[in-house]
Amino acid sequence: MPRDELAQVKVFRFDPKADKKPRYETYQTPYQEYTVLDVLQYILEHQDPSLSFRFGCAGGGYQRCGACPVLVNGKPALSCKKLAEKEMTIEPHPKFEVIKDLAVDLDVKREKIDKRKPAVEIVVDAQSCTGCRDCVIICPVGVYEMRKTGRRAIAFPADIESCCGLTCRQCAVFCRENAITITAKG
Repeated sequence: MPRDELAQVKVFRFDPKADKKPRYETYQTPYQEYTVLDVLQYILEHQDPSLSFRFGCAGGGYQRCGACPVLVNGKPALSCKKLAEKEMTIEPHPKFEVIKDLAVDLDVKREKIDKRKPAVEIVVDAQSCTGCRDCVIICPVGVYEMRKTGRRAIAFPADIESCCGLTCRQCAVFCRENAITITAKG
């Protein structure tokens, strides 16, 4: 494959059990018509079998959809839905503890989270929200919480910085009342 058809992919590498500090390794991979997950699988299968990352959907089926949150060029995304770019830096989602490389423990949140400028705006229509909690349950990175307003509870986006936004949208897709709108910011 000609070099101009290959992406330059800088990948975060760190094994807390063996490494003193994180590092980045650069790979050249195909990227056209690939998702970020496809690129990671290409690296694993063809260049570096030691690379660790998570995925749960295998590109479409449901096992643990949302298990692949990462940062791509500094913005949160689900690697299975984010289209690959010619130049990418891929890092673990900062909200969770790193198990190894890009694989994070989705059950253990980091104590100190680097706050970033949110890439999306989330609006919950308080009149339409029924308080069913589907958005709280389905969100892979725990963006939502329920808040009491009068005699009922509504969903509230409490951690917008962690949202995988337009590459995820699971909360908006699964909201039975269409009460959630996610738009790109800026």
